[in-house]
Parts: sequence; C-alpha cells; structure tokens
Amino acid sequence: MKAKILIVGGGGMGVSIALHAATRCDPLNEPVMLIEKSSLGAGSSGRSGAIVHAAYSDRVLAGMARDSLKQYTHITTHTGRSVGYRKTGVLFLPGPGDEEKASYQADLKMQRALGIIANEVNADEMRGLVSGIEVADDAVGIWQPEGGFLDPGRTINTIAKLARARGATTRSGVAEPHVIVKNGRVTGVETDKGFIEADHVVLATGAWTRVLLGELGVEWPLQVLRTEEHFLEMPSVEANEDDDLDDAGGHETRFLPDPLESLPVAHPVLIDRGNCFYIRCDPQQGRSRVGRIGFKNLPELDTPLGRSEVATKEFSEWAREAVVQRLPAYRDLSDLGSNAAHISVTPDGRGIVGEVPSVKGLWIVTGFSGLDYTLAPSIGEGLVQMIEGRPVAAFKPEFFSPERFD
Repeated sequence: MKAKILIVGGGGMGVSIALHAATRCDPLNEPVMLIEKSSLGAGSSGRSGAIVHAAYSDRVLAGMARDSLKQYTHITTHTGRSVGYRKTGVLFLPGPGDEEKASYQADLKMQRALGIIANEVNADEMRGLVSGIEVADDAVGIWQPEGGFLDPGRTINTIAKLARARGATTRSGVAEPHVIVKNGRVTGVETDKGFIEADHVVLATGAWTRVLLGELGVEWPLQVLRTEEHFLEMPSVEANEDDDLDDAGGHETRFLPDPLESLPVAHPVLIDRGNCFYIRCDPQQGRSRVGRIGFKNLPELDTPLGRSEVATKEFSEWAREAVVQRLPAYRDLSDLGSNAAHISVTPDGRGIVGEVPSVKGLWIVTGFSGLDYTLAPSIGEGLVQMIEGRPVAAFKPEFFSPERFD
C-alpha cells in the first residue's frame, strides 16, 4: 500500500502528527501510516517526565505550549479519552540575582499578554503551595496553575487510537528504516518488513534522526544527549474527597472520571532554576521523578545505540541531595531506581520542523530538547499544514526552518 504521509517514529511527536494528518486526509485515497521499530512509546518518549507548561521566555514557544495544552484538554473533554493530563500546577523558582529577576518579570508580562495564567508568588504563598519547602523569606517564584504533567504511555496510546479512528494505520515492530531517494525526491522507506512507498516521509525519530539523515549525506548540527532521572519515594498524602467536585459541588458529568487521574499528589511540579533540578510526582507508581535542568553537563553521544537506560550513581546522589535541600520531606524516603533517555538538541536550542532542502517530500521533526509533549500538538498541526501547502497557523515556519543550518 502506498501512503500519502508516512511517519517514522511512534513517540509523542509522531502520534500527534499522525492524528493531525489523519484528520485532514481521505483514508481511502490519501492513507496516513505510522511505523515504529518497537511498540508505541517504547523509546525515550515513554520514559519522559512529560512535564507540560507554557512559562517560556520565548514568545513563539510560549504561544505554542499554550495551544498544545488546550488541545490536550480538548481531547479529554470532547472524546472522553484520557491523556493523563494532571493540572497540578507548576512552581518555578528563579535563580538568584537582579538580572534573573528582571528576566522573569519580562517573561510574566509577555505570557500574560498571550493569555497564559502566571503569577508572581512570595515565600509564604510558596509554602502554601508546597508544604515544607525551604525558601528564603524574601524569595519569589512563578506559579502557573494550568501546568502539570502527562502520563506518557496514556498520552501516546490515546492519540494513536484517535488517529486510527480517523483512518490512520499504525504498525509496530517495523525496524531498520532507511529513507529511499530517487532524483532528489523521497519515494518511501525500506524496512525489515519490506519497502513502504510514500509521497511524503516524516522523520519523528528523536535521537536517531542524525543517523538517518547521515545516510543521505545530510549533515546538520544535531547533538544526541543522554538525560537522567532519579526516582524517590513520594511523600504520603491523604486524598481529598472533594477533588472530583466541580465549582457547584456536583460531580463532573461530561465523561467518566479516570481513577488514575484522581490519585493524590504530594505537591505540584517544582522547577528550581537556581539549583538546576525539577521534580514531579508520579502517583501511579508511588514515586517522584527528579531530573536536571539544562544541558551543560550532559554527555554527547554518537548514537543512542547500546547505552544504559539507568542513571549513573553520581547523578542519583546529586539528585537526592538537591531535592532534600529544597524539600526536606524527602530526606528519609527510599530511592526507587532511575532511568535514562536520549534527546536531540540544536545549537540554538530551537527544534527543526520542515522539509529537507535537498530531498523533496522528506520532512524532519527533531531537536526539541525534551519539550516534545509540550509542543507536539502544535507541531503536528503546523507540519501537516506545511505538507499540504497551506498557511501555517500553529507557529512561524521560519522559527524552526532547517535552512538556518545550510
């Protein structure tokens, strides 16, 4: 079967592209297909902390994140299918110094102009949001109540189901993809299951993108970095019997509540820029996930092949110490393991979305530095608009254009 659009990669970005493509294409005459070498979400997307918020310093990213969060909410409220979106709120602790303060105040002004709810909070307000948090009396933070996290597996599987309901095909266990090009135009992808013909091929392959492009002689400055998370036992918390009530005191009736989404969390997502870590609860597993902010100390890899999927001892020790200093409630709680994943980043920190200039019909989505879930719905919408030659409403194409690296 020939595909109109063939997506390689079944992570958060790939399934979002599949959903938007299937929504636009005639399944009989313009088939949409997604292939994944393992199972959907088995790669780095499935191991992500999947923190989502719209508190970005860049206006383009902030607007895209705002729209993506709206799409996640729309999916749940209009289809009854859960993506595991927990609006716990996100508390940001800026780094020290007047320059940092001036920067976040400018960010707040910009975010509010975009309709993003974000507020400055003082030390007492932060202590009310996060019980037991250690902050100086003159400390300030940023509170974004619409932020939170997704359940990666649930998000990917729900969006994939919606894509299939609109006529897309998803195939797992299709490995060893190699893009085939003739006369400067893509013709499809060769795999271990045979050749798949396609008018357009989209590589949503994360850290593997550099390898696949290299086979075609396309050399872009993509870095493959290894990220790590350490897991700590989540502090105990009592469930609030009123959590499922709406403002009028009655239960929400638009769709059946998901019991996993009503599991209590010990605290909101915390992003501590001064100490370079984030922590978010994972109530389904009874643990909290701790990761590092920024990429300065992350090792660069040639490929993700054969790399360990657990964090180093040094990282785990650093993560525990950083968290305990800020949240002493974790001091006597158990370590519950770790994981590692691989991300693709660009020198300017912006992702790549667009057609490879030297290969017509080959489209790339990569380099989002771990922000895939925050931006995936907007990226999926905009990329399909680009493929169809329509005006792009979801973002500014030049912002992510691969031509900036030519």
